Amino acid sequence: MTLHLVSCGQSKTEKGTESKKDSTDVGFGSIWKNMDEEKAEKDYKEFLEKRELKIKFDQKEWLKHNDDSNHKSPRWNMLTDLRENYLNKELNKTQIINLLGKPFELEKRYVESTNDTLNLMLYPVGAYSGFGMDFDFLVISLDENDKKIKVWVEQH
Repeated sequence: MTLHLVSCGQSKTEKGTESKKDSTDVGFGSIWKNMDEEKAEKDYKEFLEKRELKIKFDQKEWLKHNDDSNHKSPRWNMLTDLRENYLNKELNKTQIINLLGKPFELEKRYVESTNDTLNLMLYPVGAYSGFGMDFDFLVISLDENDKKIKVWVEQH
Protein backbone atom coordinates (compact mmCIF):
# COMPACT_ATOMS: atom_id res chain seq x y z
CA MET A 1 0.00 0.00 0.00
CA THR A 2 1.31 3.43 -0.89
CA LEU A 3 0.05 6.50 0.91
CA HIS A 4 0.35 9.88 -0.78
CA LEU A 5 0.37 12.88 1.55
CA VAL A 6 -1.26 15.89 -0.02
CA SER A 7 -1.46 19.53 0.87
CA CYS A 8 -4.64 21.51 0.33
CA GLY A 9 -4.45 23.73 -2.73
CA GLN A 10 -1.05 22.46 -3.92
CA SER A 11 -0.15 20.40 -6.93
CA LYS A 12 3.23 19.05 -7.96
CA THR A 13 4.66 19.54 -11.42
CA GLU A 14 7.88 18.34 -12.99
CA LYS A 15 9.40 21.80 -12.45
CA GLY A 16 8.48 21.94 -8.76
CA THR A 17 5.55 22.66 -6.53
CA GLU A 18 3.21 25.46 -7.41
CA SER A 19 -0.09 26.59 -5.95
CA LYS A 20 -2.97 26.26 -8.38
CA LYS A 21 -6.60 25.26 -8.42
CA ASP A 22 -7.10 21.72 -9.68
CA SER A 23 -10.31 20.66 -11.42
CA THR A 24 -10.35 17.53 -9.22
CA ASP A 25 -10.22 19.63 -6.04
CA VAL A 26 -13.35 18.99 -3.99
CA GLY A 27 -12.40 21.06 -0.95
CA PHE A 28 -10.07 18.47 0.57
CA GLY A 29 -6.99 19.30 -1.48
CA SER A 30 -5.75 18.03 -4.78
CA ILE A 31 -3.87 14.79 -5.39
CA TRP A 32 -0.24 14.88 -6.45
CA LYS A 33 -0.28 12.64 -9.49
CA ASN A 34 3.48 12.70 -10.11
CA MET A 35 4.63 12.54 -6.49
CA ASP A 36 7.77 10.56 -5.78
CA GLU A 37 6.56 7.45 -3.93
CA GLU A 38 9.77 7.08 -1.93
CA LYS A 39 9.48 10.63 -0.63
CA ALA A 40 5.81 10.11 0.28
CA GLU A 41 6.60 6.94 2.22
CA LYS A 42 9.58 8.58 3.95
CA ASP A 43 7.40 11.58 4.95
CA TYR A 44 4.71 9.26 6.30
CA LYS A 45 7.23 7.20 8.32
CA GLU A 46 8.63 10.41 9.84
CA PHE A 47 5.09 11.50 10.71
CA LEU A 48 4.39 8.18 12.45
CA GLU A 49 7.67 8.30 14.41
CA LYS A 50 7.04 11.85 15.60
CA ARG A 51 3.46 10.97 16.52
CA GLU A 52 4.66 8.14 18.78
CA LEU A 53 7.39 10.17 20.52
CA LYS A 54 6.65 10.64 24.23
CA ILE A 55 8.21 13.48 26.22
CA LYS A 56 7.70 14.83 29.72
CA PHE A 57 5.20 17.61 30.22
CA ASP A 58 7.00 20.97 30.15
CA GLN A 59 4.74 23.81 31.24
CA LYS A 60 6.89 26.54 29.65
CA GLU A 61 6.96 24.69 26.32
CA TRP A 62 3.21 23.98 26.54
CA LEU A 63 2.39 27.65 27.19
CA LYS A 64 4.60 28.78 24.27
CA HIS A 65 2.14 27.00 21.98
CA ASN A 66 -1.07 28.34 23.54
CA ASP A 67 -2.13 30.32 20.47
CA ASP A 68 -0.44 27.94 18.08
CA SER A 69 -2.13 26.70 14.93
CA ASN A 70 0.88 24.48 14.17
CA HIS A 71 -0.18 21.01 13.01
CA LYS A 72 3.03 19.60 14.52
CA SER A 73 2.77 21.16 17.98
CA PRO A 74 4.98 19.49 20.62
CA ARG A 75 1.95 19.36 22.93
CA TRP A 76 0.87 16.03 21.40
CA ASN A 77 4.02 14.33 22.63
CA MET A 78 3.45 15.62 26.20
CA LEU A 79 -0.07 14.19 26.51
CA THR A 80 0.79 10.85 28.09
CA ASP A 81 2.89 12.41 30.86
CA LEU A 82 0.39 15.25 31.33
CA ARG A 83 -2.55 12.87 31.71
CA GLU A 84 -0.73 10.32 33.89
CA ASN A 85 1.10 12.72 36.22
CA TYR A 86 -0.77 16.03 36.29
CA LEU A 87 -4.40 15.57 35.26
CA ASN A 88 -4.87 12.33 37.19
CA LYS A 89 -5.82 14.12 40.45
CA GLU A 90 -8.64 16.35 41.60
CA LEU A 91 -8.32 19.74 39.97
CA ASN A 92 -10.63 22.69 39.54
CA LYS A 93 -10.91 25.03 36.57
CA THR A 94 -8.56 27.64 38.09
CA GLN A 95 -5.87 25.01 38.79
CA ILE A 96 -6.16 23.69 35.24
CA ILE A 97 -5.79 27.20 33.79
CA ASN A 98 -2.78 27.82 36.06
CA LEU A 99 -1.22 24.62 34.71
CA LEU A 100 -2.18 24.76 31.00
CA GLY A 101 -3.02 28.39 30.36
CA LYS A 102 -6.23 29.78 28.94
CA PRO A 103 -8.11 27.18 26.90
CA PHE A 104 -8.53 27.61 23.16
CA GLU A 105 -12.26 27.25 23.71
CA LEU A 106 -14.78 26.84 26.50
CA GLU A 107 -17.66 24.80 25.13
CA LYS A 108 -21.04 23.70 26.39
CA ARG A 109 -21.95 20.47 24.61
CA TYR A 110 -25.36 18.85 24.88
CA VAL A 111 -25.35 15.04 24.94
CA GLU A 112 -28.76 13.84 23.83
CA SER A 113 -28.32 10.21 24.92
CA THR A 114 -27.80 11.21 28.57
CA ASN A 115 -29.70 14.51 28.46
CA ASP A 116 -26.64 16.25 29.93
CA THR A 117 -24.78 19.40 29.08
CA LEU A 118 -21.01 19.10 29.38
CA ASN A 119 -18.80 22.04 30.31
CA LEU A 120 -15.60 21.53 28.32
CA MET A 121 -12.18 23.13 28.14
CA LEU A 122 -10.39 22.51 24.81
CA TYR A 123 -6.63 22.79 24.21
CA PRO A 124 -5.15 22.25 20.72
CA VAL A 125 -2.38 19.63 20.63
CA GLY A 126 -1.55 19.46 16.91
CA ALA A 127 -2.75 17.14 14.17
CA TYR A 128 -1.36 13.69 14.88
CA SER A 129 -4.24 11.23 15.07
CA GLY A 130 -5.52 9.56 11.94
CA PHE A 131 -3.60 10.81 8.91
CA GLY A 132 -2.55 14.05 10.64
CA MET A 133 -4.89 16.30 8.69
CA ASP A 134 -7.41 17.38 11.34
CA PHE A 135 -6.56 19.08 14.62
CA ASP A 136 -6.62 17.14 17.87
CA PHE A 137 -7.72 18.69 21.15
CA LEU A 138 -7.16 17.81 24.77
CA VAL A 139 -10.66 18.01 26.24
CA ILE A 140 -11.30 18.45 29.95
CA SER A 141 -14.85 18.02 31.20
CA LEU A 142 -15.92 19.98 34.31
CA ASP A 143 -18.86 19.44 36.63
CA GLU A 144 -21.27 22.18 37.72
CA ASN A 145 -18.79 23.18 40.48
CA ASP A 146 -15.90 23.55 37.97
CA LYS A 147 -14.19 20.35 39.16
CA LYS A 148 -12.47 18.10 36.63
CA ILE A 149 -14.52 15.01 35.80
CA LYS A 150 -12.90 13.46 32.76
CA VAL A 151 -10.04 14.02 30.27
CA TRP A 152 -9.78 12.79 26.68
CA VAL A 153 -8.39 13.69 23.26
CA GLU A 154 -10.67 14.21 20.27
CA GLN A 155 -10.22 15.15 16.64
CA HIS A 156 -11.95 18.16 15.04
